[in-house]
Amino acid sequence: MALFTWVAVVLIALAVLVAVALVVLYLRRSVLQREGGFDMCMRVGSHEGWAGGWVFGIGRYRGERLEWFRTFSFAPRPKRTFQRLELGVSSRRLPDAEEDFELPAGHVVLGCVVGPTTVEVSMTEPASTAFLAWLEAAPPGGHLVR
Repeated sequence: MALFTWVAVVLIALAVLVAVALVVLYLRRSVLQREGGFDMCMRVGSHEGWAGGWVFGIGRYRGERLEWFRTFSFAPRPKRTFQRLELGVSSRRLPDAEEDFELPAGHVVLGCVVGPTTVEVSMTEPASTAFLAWLEAAPPGGHLVR
């Protein structure tokens, strides 16, 4: 009977931990969305092709930076940060047949260049329009001022 009690206590504790983790992730996502965040998937390229698959996240503009947070992470800081002047868009396309199953419905894929690195981001059509407008909204000669 003691073993059964211990197993029950451990299972209940695990269930509580999972519930707390889900609530924390939900609250974190809510705060990011309230602060202007938008759904943005990402995959980073390498010289041999794509290093990995799509990773779900939330993008957020902060002045001259685009911050990207992983959706399923407890980290309070962004996983990646892109400076506006270092970021360029090289292509725009619809997801291919395989990506249709990996990405949320209605997303478009933008190929971006960040220095020597190639990054693909996926977002909704309105978010991609806002992204392109944000990139183009840099002040003239802003790269000359330090």
